[in-house]
Amino acid sequence: MNTKRKHIALAVINALAVMAATNTAFAQDVQKVERVEITGSNIKRIDSETALPVTVITRAEIERSGATSAADLIERLSANNGGGYNSSLALGDSARPGFAGASLRGLGSNNTLVLLNGRRLAVYALDGGAVNLGAIPLAALERVEVLRDGASAIYGSDAIAGVINFITRRDFNGGIAEIQAAMPDGKGNGKYYSATATFGIGDLAKDGFNAFGSFNYYKQEALKASDRDYAATALIRDRTTGAILINRLSSNSFPANILTDAGFVNPFANRYGKNCTPPTSLGTSATDSRCRFDYASVIDVVTPTEKLSFVGSAAFQINANNKFIAELNYATQKTLFTVSPVPASEATTFNGDPLLYPANGRYYPGAGITPAVPGVALTGPLNVYYRTIDLGGRANQPKADEGRALIGLEGIIGGWDYKTGLYYAESKVADRYVGGWVFESKFLPAVATGNINLWGPNDAAGLALLRSTLVLQDVRVAKSSNTGFDFNMSREIAQLPAGPLGVSLGGEARQVKYNDTPLAVLNDGDVLGGGGNQLPVVGKRNVVALFAEANAPIVKNLEAQLAVRYDRYSDFGNAVTPKVGLRWQPMKEILLRGSYGEGFRAPTLPELLLPQTQTNTGGAYDDPLYGGAAGCEARFDPKYCNAQLTVRQGGNPNLKPEKSKQFTLGIVAEPTPNVSLRLDYFNIDQTDVIGIISPDAKLADYIANFNPTTRTSSSIYSPDIITKVDAATGRTVINYVGSLYGNVSKQKTSGFDASIRLRIPKTAVGDFTLGMEGTYLGSQKSRTGNSSAETENVGQWANFGPVVRFKHTTSVSWDRGPWNAYLGYNWQSAYQDQGGTREVSPYETWDTALTWSGIKNLKVKLGVRNLMDRSPPFTLQNQYFQVGFDPTYVDPRGRTYRAALEYKFR
Repeated sequence: MNTKRKHIALAVINALAVMAATNTAFAQDVQKVERVEITGSNIKRIDSETALPVTVITRAEIERSGATSAADLIERLSANNGGGYNSSLALGDSARPGFAGASLRGLGSNNTLVLLNGRRLAVYALDGGAVNLGAIPLAALERVEVLRDGASAIYGSDAIAGVINFITRRDFNGGIAEIQAAMPDGKGNGKYYSATATFGIGDLAKDGFNAFGSFNYYKQEALKASDRDYAATALIRDRTTGAILINRLSSNSFPANILTDAGFVNPFANRYGKNCTPPTSLGTSATDSRCRFDYASVIDVVTPTEKLSFVGSAAFQINANNKFIAELNYATQKTLFTVSPVPASEATTFNGDPLLYPANGRYYPGAGITPAVPGVALTGPLNVYYRTIDLGGRANQPKADEGRALIGLEGIIGGWDYKTGLYYAESKVADRYVGGWVFESKFLPAVATGNINLWGPNDAAGLALLRSTLVLQDVRVAKSSNTGFDFNMSREIAQLPAGPLGVSLGGEARQVKYNDTPLAVLNDGDVLGGGGNQLPVVGKRNVVALFAEANAPIVKNLEAQLAVRYDRYSDFGNAVTPKVGLRWQPMKEILLRGSYGEGFRAPTLPELLLPQTQTNTGGAYDDPLYGGAAGCEARFDPKYCNAQLTVRQGGNPNLKPEKSKQFTLGIVAEPTPNVSLRLDYFNIDQTDVIGIISPDAKLADYIANFNPTTRTSSSIYSPDIITKVDAATGRTVINYVGSLYGNVSKQKTSGFDASIRLRIPKTAVGDFTLGMEGTYLGSQKSRTGNSSAETENVGQWANFGPVVRFKHTTSVSWDRGPWNAYLGYNWQSAYQDQGGTREVSPYETWDTALTWSGIKNLKVKLGVRNLMDRSPPFTLQNQYFQVGFDPTYVDPRGRTYRAALEYKFR
C-alpha cells in the first residue's frame, strides 16, 4: 500500500474529527427541517438528488412488476446487465446450487454489494463471495435503492460495480394479508403460489415503541424442458435444411452402447435409432450403430422451490432523541434440481475404469433375453456406456437457512445524528442427494454380477440391486458467517458562505468465517459421474475500516462530496479508497453531477483456498492432439473424441486484489413538476480482475488456433492446456484444461444510464405516467493476462453469458379512482452467439397489471407476464445444461397469468 496515501487518509479523518469537536454550538442554529439519508451518502440531507446516481424502486413498482423474488426483480434492472447468477444456472452446477446473485454493469456478483437496511449480510455458504438474493424477503420490502456507482468509500471498498440496498417496511401499524398465485400458459406446470401476513403495533411518536413483522410462504413448481418446444431436445436441426445445429446427445445411453475395437454397437440401434427408447434415446443417422441419450428431454428448466421467510423489527424510544432498534430476518429455502440419469462408463468413473458387463450375465446380447448385435460377434466382458434410466434423474436438494440479527441505537447526541449496531449474519446450506445419484464403489460391482439389464426392463431383483447403489444423504454442508459492529455519526458543523458544511465519521469491524465441508462420499470422489472428488474449504478473516465524508458547499448551488475509507484486512493488508463528487444546480430545473472513486476487492476465501479438483467441459470436443494429423477422423476413441474433456478447477493462494478507478458524469432535468429526465455516463477501469475464464472458451480458442503440422496452438490459452502421454496408445493428448481462479484480465467498462418520467395528470379518462429506464453499454474491453490485444465483450457471448449493448424497460401506468393499470415493454439487444458464428436475436416481452381497490381495505390484483408469449431466441450456447436458449436472462415459463388478493386490517 502507498504509505503516503495512508497518512493522507488518516489525516483527513483526524481533521474532520477536530472540526466536529470544535463546532458543537452550530447544531442549535440549524433550521429544523426533516432530513433523510440517501443510499450513497451517510450524511442526512433535505434534497434527495445527490452527486451520485441512485435508482429507487418503490413498493408500488415492485407489485406491478410481477416479480416472484428479489432475484427476479433485480434480473430485470437495466443496470443488471449480464454476469449474474440465478437458480436455473445452478441446474447441474455442484459448485453453488440454490444461489442467485446480482451483477451490476455485468461485472459479476462479487463486485456488487448487497445490503439489507444499509448493512451487510452473510455471503451464501455454497458460494463464499456474494449475498444470495434468495435470502431477501421481497414481500416485506418498502423499496429498493440501487446506487449505480461504486461507493467504495461509503459502504465498502468491494462495491466496485455499485450497491443494491433492500429496505424493509418500518413503523407500520395494522395488518395486511395477501395471497397470490400464477399459472403459465401452455403445456406443463411451472405454477407458483405465495401467502404473506404482515402486522405492526405501536406508534413510535405516540406510544414510544413500534414492532413490525412479516411472514411469507412461497412455492414454485417445476417446469420440464419437454414442455417447451425450444428446450425439449439436445439434438436441434435447421427447420429448412435438416442440418444439425446442436448435437449434445450422449453415448452414455439406454439401451447401453457397447464399445468394441470397431467402434460403438448396440443391439437396438437401426435406422435413426427407432428401436432405442425415443424421445430419450435415439440415433442421428441411417447408419448410426449406437443409441444416443437426449439428456435435455428429461431435465427441469424451472426448478421447484419452497421458501418460508420472516422479517421483524422493533424500535423503543429511550428519550426524545434516542431509540433502541432491533432487527431479525430469516429465510429457509429448499430447491430441487433434477438433471438426467447417471451417465455410467469409463468416461465418467473417477479413475477412468471401464464399466464391464460379464460374459456370463443374464442379459448378455445374443445369449438370452437381449438380442444379438447384427453382424457383430461379441465375446468376453463388454465395455458398456450406460444410462441409469431405471433410477430416474439425478436430484439434489440444497436447504439454505439464512438470516441476520441486529441490535443498535439511533438518535441525536450533542447535535450529532448517530447510529450504531451489533449484528450477526449467517448462511448455512446442506446439499442432499435425494434421487438418481449412485456410489461408484457399489455400482460397478453390481453391474459385474450380470443381474442388471442394461438393454431392457429390469425384474424386481435387478431393480433392488440398482437401488442398493443409490446415494440418499447429505453430501455437503457449508456455513458462512459475518459478525460485525458499526457506527456512524453525522451533522452540519459549520455555516459556510454558500451553505452548511456537513460531515460524517464512522467505522466498522467484522469477522468473516467460511467452512465448506463435502462429506465422505464427495470427498472420496465416490459419486459416479460426479466430476471427481471435492475437498473442504475453511478460512476466516478480520476487517477493520474507518471512513469519513464531508458535504461541502463551494459556491451557491455548487457542492462537493468528499469521502475516504481506510480498510485493514487480516490476510491482505491495507487499502485506502477515496471518493469525490460534485453537484451543481445552476437553476431549479437542472442538476449537473459527477464523481470519481477508487475500489479495492480482496479475493474471497474460496477464491484463495478452494482445493483443486477435476470436472468436465460443458461441451463435447475432439482433442486436436489425438491420433496424428488426421485426429479423430483416423481413429475414434470416446475418451478423446466428441468427449467432455477434463477440467482442473480450484482456488489460487497467489491471487492479488482487484483494483478499480471509476467516474460518472450526469445531468438531471425537471423542466416541469411532471417531467423528469436523467442521463448518467459511467466509466469503470479495473485491473487484476479475479475470475475464471470458461474452460470451454479456452479449449475452443485452442482448437481454433491449432496447427496440425507443428502440433501446437497459437492460442493465448495454450499454457492452460496441459498434455500427457496416454499409457494405452502412446499418443500425446490433452490431460486437462487448467481453470483455476486467477487475476485474469484488465477491463474497462463504459456506458450510459437513462431515465425518463412523464406524468399527465387530470385528464378526462384518468392520470397517466410514462417512463423509460435503460442502460447502454458502449464498451467493455478486456485484456487477458499479458496480452496487448483488447477484446470487446459488448454485443458478444463472453465467458459465461451475453454482454448486451442495450437493455431497457418502457412503461405506461394509468390511475383513475380505484383503478390502476400498467403496461411494460422489456427489451434487450441482439448479440453474437457463443462461438461468434451467428447473431442471437433481440429479446422482448410485454407485461401488464391491473389493480382494483373499490372495496375498503381490499385490493384485487391481476396481471400477465410475457403477454405475447415470446419464446426465447435460439442460441448455440453450451455452457449450461439447458439447450436451445440461454438461461442467464430468459424466463422459460412464457406467458404467465397471475392474480392476488390483499386485505388490510386496521
